[in-house]
Formats: sequence, C-alpha cells, structure tokens
Amino acid sequence: MVSTFDDLSQKLMASIDRAQDRLKKIIKTSWSGLFSRIITTAVSLIIVPFAVHYLGKEQYGVWIAISSFVSMLAFLDGGAGNAVINMVAYASGANQERLGKIVSTAFFSLMALALAGGLLFLAACPFVPWQKLLGISASTSISNLNIVTMVVGIFFFVNIFATLVGKIQRGLQEGHLDNFWNTTGAVLSLLFVYVAIRNDTGLVGFVIAFLAGSFLAFLGNNVHYLYFLRSDLRPHIAKVDGEVAQELFKVGSMFFVLQIAGAIQGQADNVLIANLLGPAEVTNYSICMKLFLMVPMLFGLLLTPLWPAYREALASGDKSWVKQIFFKSLRWSLLFSIPSAFFLMLFGGNVIELWVGSDVVPSTSLLIGCGIWLVLMTVGNALGVFLNGMQFVKIQMILALVAAIMNVVLSIWFIQTIGVVGAVWGSIISYFIFTMLPCFFFIKKIFRNFDQSV
Repeated sequence: MVSTFDDLSQKLMASIDRAQDRLKKIIKTSWSGLFSRIITTAVSLIIVPFAVHYLGKEQYGVWIAISSFVSMLAFLDGGAGNAVINMVAYASGANQERLGKIVSTAFFSLMALALAGGLLFLAACPFVPWQKLLGISASTSISNLNIVTMVVGIFFFVNIFATLVGKIQRGLQEGHLDNFWNTTGAVLSLLFVYVAIRNDTGLVGFVIAFLAGSFLAFLGNNVHYLYFLRSDLRPHIAKVDGEVAQELFKVGSMFFVLQIAGAIQGQADNVLIANLLGPAEVTNYSICMKLFLMVPMLFGLLLTPLWPAYREALASGDKSWVKQIFFKSLRWSLLFSIPSAFFLMLFGGNVIELWVGSDVVPSTSLLIGCGIWLVLMTVGNALGVFLNGMQFVKIQMILALVAAIMNVVLSIWFIQTIGVVGAVWGSIISYFIFTMLPCFFFIKKIFRNFDQSV
C-alpha cells in the first residue's frame, strides 16, 4: 500500500514538473515570437510603401498575385513538414530514441520532394499563360513575368526542406531559435531590398533581393542547429527508416489536403481579384488585408507554442492541462481580436493613408469585412492549434476542403456582383459555416471523452 502511494506521488510530481517545464518553454517561445513578429511586421510595413512607389500599383499587384499563386503550391511537401512537428513533439514526450530517425527521414524525404517539384515547376512554367491567368495587361513584359515566376518558384521549393529545422525546433518546444532566425531573415530582406531599389534593379532584382534574405536565414539556422547545438540530430542517410517514412506521410497526407484547402482559403482571393478585376485592385485588397491580418498573426505567435505542448501533454497523459489551456486560449483570442477589429474598422483607412498613400485607401465596406475576418481568423487559430496538437487532422481536412471550394465559388460570385469586397465576404461566409461551427461541436465531443477517461 505504501509503495503504491509512493508510486502515485512520484507520478504526480513528475506530471507537475513536466507541466512547469512545458509552461516555461511556451512562455519563452511566445515572447521571442512576439518580439520576432514585431520586427518582421515593422520590416513589412517599411517595405510595402517602398515597393508600391518603386514598382507602381500594377507591378506590385503582379508580384503579390504571383507570390499568392506559388504559395498555393505549399501542399507539394505532402504535408510532411507539419507532420514532423507532431511526430517530434510526441517522441519528445514518449520515445526520445526515435528523434534521430524522424529528423533524417524527414530531411531526405523533403529534399527529394523539393527537387522533383522544383524541376516539374521549372519545366511547366514557360508554357503557363501567366498574363491571362493573373489578368496582367499586355504592357507587362512576358519574359520578365516568366523570370519572376521562376525565381519565386525556385525559392519556394528550396525552402520546403530548408525550413524543416524550424519545424523540428517547434516540435521540441525550442521555437525561440526559429524566431531568432526568422527575425534575422526579415532584417536581411529589408537591407537587400533597399540595395536593389537604390541600384534600380527592376521587378526581377526586387523579388530576388526580397526572397534572398529569408533563404540565407534558413540556411544559417540549419548550420547552427545541426552542426553546433544538436549534432546528434544531424541527418544521416543510414538513419532513414521505412516505418518512420510511412508514418510521416500517413500523418502528412491529412496535412497535405489541409494545406491545399488552407492555401486556397488564404491565397485564392488575390488570384481571383487579379483575374476578374486586374492587378491594381489586388494592391488595394492585399494592403488592407495585410494590416488587419497582423492581429491574428501576432496572436498566432502566442498560440503556436501550444501545438507541440498539447501533443507532448497528451503523450504524457496530462489531459486536464490540455483542456484548461485550450479554454484560456479561446477566451484570450476573443479579448484580443474584438477590440482590435473595432479599432481598425474605425481608423484603418487613416492608417493605410499615412502608411502607403491616398491611392490605396480602402472602402468602408472592405474595412468592415476585414474586421470580421480578423476575429474569425484569431479564434480559428486557437481551434486549429488545438486540433493539430491532438492530431485530429482528418476532420479539419474535410471541413477546410469544403470551405475552400465554397470560398472560391462565393468569392467569384461576390466579386462579380459587388467588386473587390466580395472576396472577403466569400471567405467569411464559407469559413464560419463550414469550418468554425463544426469544429466547436467536434471539440465539445473531444472534451466529453476526456472527462470520461479521467
């Protein structure tokens, strides 16, 4: 009896120690993420007016439309990148011996996918009618357009495996390291863009300068982490494991579909607006959306450390902690988003006029739509991080896919009917009805099962 009591006491103390350590890591990652986002947001705010004035509204719209289109290809990593976060987090809480196999298998798998995807993209790129697809006027050089698209594509595919270390760090709840290198990348991008504009390199030079900063930072993170901090996790072909690869792509396949749906939900609007109304309208829409989405982006940085923490807590059996933290995150998402939305709906036009100039001041209806979207995205972040941590990806995949299809259908109809503001209303209606409401009912069921098991 005494030994049983001692065992229970030891387990309780171990659980408390784990919870305290988990909380320390969350706080460290959250604060470093907040600092990083402040710097990267400031860089973004500085670059936008420079870019608009240097490139002009149409060329800036071309750059945004191409970036959005290529970003929609994020699914080409097979979902393996996000699966790594879950697998690493679970292994850190349950089976440390698998970490080396997971890292090596993921690294070489993503390298192969990036190489294959990049070659296919470069081969197909010259044959895609980019002018027609993006609604670009005939005055824009086709050769420049193809070069810009290829450059964006090359950087995108290289980053598929170059960003893997950041996901490993987040899985191990060391996100502060990833945050540092993201900040470094933003600062380098600003410096490179400044040099490119001073030397009048044109659209192609501007794009290369902008993308090179983040790429060099990702490269630095890989070298620093795998060769100095955690040489035990350095990828080796001998550690590649078939069973781990199977699990990686089994979990990843669900993230794969979820990423497709997320890319459509997040990036399709810019492409649709460019096609239906022209690139100049993309500039107005994207700048307004960029301002409003800073709020869910900042709050998302505080939430992101919860993803691996939820997963590790589940692996160690601490379900009561998971439930408690989720409800706190939900309350704070509402307290953070609603006042921010009202402020930006009232003063967002003035902020944009001071920031970029009077040529891109949004309409009142666009400001209202972006404010509602801000609240939905912030609350949706809390739901998504929780479901990712629980590895309930299948339900998200189904809901997001339906919402993405409805978003495209509704956005096309609304854009043709009421103009550029129709894009945000298509997103609002599809996301709320087909993603948020079902997620709330599903999470309620999860907690009912938690209570029964406890």
